[in-house]
Amino acid sequence: MPPMPNRGPVGPSTADKLKMGAMMGGTVGTIIGFIFGTVNIFRYGAGPNGIMRTLGQYMLGSGATFG
Repeated sequence: MPPMPNRGPVGPSTADKLKMGAMMGGTVGTIIGFIFGTVNIFRYGAGPNGIMRTLGQYMLGSGATFG
């Protein structure tokens, strides 16, 4: 019986692809949240929560949406 042929290199699994996509989406969302949050703070002010908390809320919300 002849030996089995080599299949070549194996790519990433489906779970690896899902994790990579979630990380990339979360990163892009966080950056977009930073940009839009900064623009809105400049336009309308930070409000009662302060600059850092308001900006963090924009970044987390956008990162969770895209990720």
